[in-house]
Amino acid sequence: MTRTNQSVEYVPSGVNRKERKERRRRVAAADSQPWAAALNRAGEMVGTRLETAEHGGDWGSREPASLRGPHRLRPAPHRASTLTFAAAYPFITESGLGHEGTYIGTDVFGSGAFSYDPWILYDKGVISGPSIVVIGTVGTGKSMCGKSLVARSITLGRKAAVASDPKGEWVAVANAVGGKVISVGPGRAARVNPLDAGPRSSALSEAQWQAVVRQRRRYLLVALVSLMRQGMPLRPVEHTALDMALMETVAENSNPTLPMVLDHLLNPSKETIGLVGKDGGLAVSHSLRRTVSGDLEGMFDAPSTVAFDADAPMMVMDTSALIGASEQALSLAAACGATWLEAAVTNPDGGKRLVVYDEGWRMLADPYMLAKMSEQWRLARTYGIANLLIMHKVADLNEIGDSSSGHRQKALGLLTEADTRIIYRQKHDAMRLTKEALGLSEAECEHVENLPKGVGLWKVGNRSFIVANRVTTDELEVFGTDDRMI
Repeated sequence: MTRTNQSVEYVPSGVNRKERKERRRRVAAADSQPWAAALNRAGEMVGTRLETAEHGGDWGSREPASLRGPHRLRPAPHRASTLTFAAAYPFITESGLGHEGTYIGTDVFGSGAFSYDPWILYDKGVISGPSIVVIGTVGTGKSMCGKSLVARSITLGRKAAVASDPKGEWVAVANAVGGKVISVGPGRAARVNPLDAGPRSSALSEAQWQAVVRQRRRYLLVALVSLMRQGMPLRPVEHTALDMALMETVAENSNPTLPMVLDHLLNPSKETIGLVGKDGGLAVSHSLRRTVSGDLEGMFDAPSTVAFDADAPMMVMDTSALIGASEQALSLAAACGATWLEAAVTNPDGGKRLVVYDEGWRMLADPYMLAKMSEQWRLARTYGIANLLIMHKVADLNEIGDSSSGHRQKALGLLTEADTRIIYRQKHDAMRLTKEALGLSEAECEHVENLPKGVGLWKVGNRSFIVANRVTTDELEVFGTDDRMI
């Protein structure tokens, strides 16, 4: 007699009759198809149920070329913060900056409109400062981006001022928005007195205002002499001679000019001679003479024939007539123009204004302009201005000095301190410095190298966007700079 081995199944308490029948059916199926039972048990371990073809399903079928595996995969869900996802998948999980502000174009990955306004975003806490840097090689659309932002912001009640327009590109923009242009240079009728006091701030008393004006004038004179000496500092006796000449000029005339200061240097008073000697200010006078009778003659050596219109939507200092001039002449013109413009722009009563520094590499290479820009970067919120610096590439800073140069580090600081960084296409060999200076990720660098014309990477605070700048036909006629190439 043979003994048949029978399996014993333990049924949990509380199981009804229907469930017990289902269990017996599965046991019987397991006896006839051991492989199916094993798969069923594996499926139950991961919360799935295997159904064979005999019971109405074809999952796990062994038919040829069925492309089905023996297990149903259910990956565990992955949970992470939006900050982590933004780093792993940039541009994909971003929801945008909202509709408030100036329309720029289209968010390429979000497929929605992209708008921007530094004052609105600062008020919301998205950015900690209103300064903006635009970087892009020639022909990538960086100038078009800057002009779009400025011109469209004006339609929303903002104002703009261009400290120096070395190529004359902003003249057409100013004319289109109803602004005013001041053209200086050889043969131009306009005269700008860099020693003008400018409009007085309502927040300052008369004594405070006079102290501010006096310090501004003194700083400009020292800068002009230093530029003529190619950065060589003034000796203490020369500082005294220059300061005495300025004080005596202001005492005689409430609206001093550079020729007046030069005259007091060449013909010092008895009090000045007693302090510095007869020839103490002679070397300083020869350095300053160039602004009066040298290659800048007729531009900054007389009372102003033009005035900064604080109510104009846009003011442009056109210096394109100086194309071909020496580097020192360009630096002198930039220093005189910027000081005169600063007196009007930094008035807190002037409203919210974009201050544009085009051809930024030249500005950053000038010690005086770099110092002025650094001051405006720090005090932008106090003055209610947003600085807009436009340049070709970060590698331009290599012309200022090496990595240990204090001047270069100061210029690099302006780029890193800007909370809005707009990067248009860069060449591969320039990406290393761009990545380090502007804090780009590997994914962002890859995008920047392959961006088409008119599309840029916007780094706004800690958020990133790929934005296609959209311009109308009328805007293209005003903003475009390729007319002579067509």
